[in-house]
Amino acid sequence: MLLLRLTADLIVNAARAVRNLLVRLAAAPDYVVLVAAGSLPERRPAPRGRLARLVTRSLGPAPQESLEEWRERLDRLAGERRVRGVVLKVGELRAGTAALESLRAALDAFRARGKRLIAYLTTADLAAYYLASSADQVVLPEAAELALHGPRAEVTFLRRALDRLGIAPAYHHIAEYKTAAHRFLYPAMTEPQRRMVQELVDGQYEEMVAAIGRSRGISAALVRSAIDAGLMGGLQAKARRLADALAFEDELPALLGEAGDPAVILPWELARSRLEVPYRRMPSRPDAIGVVQLIGAIVPGESRDLPVPVPLLGQHLAGHETVVRALRAAARRREVRAVVFHVDSGGGSAVASEMIWREVARLRERKPVVVAMGNVAGSGGYYVACGANHIVAGATTITGSIGVVAGKLNLRGLLERAGLRREIVSRGETAAMFSAFMDFTEREWEILKGWMEEVYARFIGRVVEGRRKDPSAVRRMAGGRVYTGREALALGLIDEVGSFDTAVRRAKALAGIPAEAPTRVVTIRPPRAAGIPGSPEGSWMDALEAAARLLAEPALLLAVW
Repeated sequence: MLLLRLTADLIVNAARAVRNLLVRLAAAPDYVVLVAAGSLPERRPAPRGRLARLVTRSLGPAPQESLEEWRERLDRLAGERRVRGVVLKVGELRAGTAALESLRAALDAFRARGKRLIAYLTTADLAAYYLASSADQVVLPEAAELALHGPRAEVTFLRRALDRLGIAPAYHHIAEYKTAAHRFLYPAMTEPQRRMVQELVDGQYEEMVAAIGRSRGISAALVRSAIDAGLMGGLQAKARRLADALAFEDELPALLGEAGDPAVILPWELARSRLEVPYRRMPSRPDAIGVVQLIGAIVPGESRDLPVPVPLLGQHLAGHETVVRALRAAARRREVRAVVFHVDSGGGSAVASEMIWREVARLRERKPVVVAMGNVAGSGGYYVACGANHIVAGATTITGSIGVVAGKLNLRGLLERAGLRREIVSRGETAAMFSAFMDFTEREWEILKGWMEEVYARFIGRVVEGRRKDPSAVRRMAGGRVYTGREALALGLIDEVGSFDTAVRRAKALAGIPAEAPTRVVTIRPPRAAGIPGSPEGSWMDALEAAARLLAEPALLLAVW
């Protein structure tokens, strides 16, 4: 197998050598324009069939550029001797703060290799400026609009509306910080919820202030003053040392050029054909780091995508069967020396989380497992991660939320107000326990609470075992409370603050692979489930049914604040 790979690499490199020789005869740009936009998922999407790709291009939205693709592109440009740097523009960002941290780290690594990074902004919110501030030079037009409003969290409470509609919420949560059902139970924030949310917002704010201050060489006080000012134009931004120069985009060639020799600036789509293609690095052995992904709400069965995002769940449903197959595939692949388990999930099903946790524990017996947390790895998302050898999270990753929530909404009053009556005929004391048209009986309520306590105790036990901590210490930091990655590090819930690349480096070290050794990083796609109906490409109805099954479970591990 290694001989075949080496032969293929030799053939590919020979073809690239000819191409690169021809490319050198043409002029390369001095700067390449890259646009950061979208949600910035960690890995590139799974390859799809030709027909599916054609339909997506013609009818659907353009695929989101991943952080994986950004790193590859920056690495290619850093290795191109004729390119002086990158002009970074920021489009419509929908990425979480942890994803922005990862991209910022990649931009810093690009600059560390001797290349220049110029940020050009016409409009920007705080997230966009946080990203752009990592540049050597920030350029704005005089009419630029910077809306550097601080981070905020908004929570809508439904209790009064439910009372008016005749809908009775019946939920129990363990413990006071487990707030997934608070919007149904209470008309306003409880004090524990307000305190937790405030700490999360404060943590995100302080991380952004510190990063901007370091990059711009100004004090945290000056950054806070700029954020408090909110709106400002180019002149004010420059006066506050948030920008280095004022110019229109068409003036950038002269600004970045030298004495009467304007710089050649091309967008990536045009520049790529003028750049040399990097040669494949031929490893002396076929070692690889495997990547298994868990993205979205954790549900029983197969992974699905909902047609539109759903409150509390989002749009992606990570089925335990799908994730388990990917983990088992990683265990079987001989060239995979260690696994990076990328988790970006606010949790979901307790039983599905347990099944994934078990598979991570089994995999760890054979190969090192390093968890790379994305924007959120809370509740069930933390449950599946706590048994890994090593956990890496971003400074602002939402993590923890060790707790349980369960219950239902009773719609009987709503139906009766509409003139409808629903009769239930059942056999067995708990037959109607989860009917949406009956209150819990006292016995059913006690049964539910007992079940939740069992799930909570198991969750605590998994954390105690995986993190090698005292049970009383885990219980003190549990209670459903969520933390930023920086706070989680101080508590011992994670091992390191860093990016996906940090997790890959740690996986190599645990596998005994030298840090400088060229090593492939491969995404492990779950094999098809033979004989099991349904697939990730199932119908919208399949996806909605999966979401409904999740919400009907007697206990959920959901991180919502």
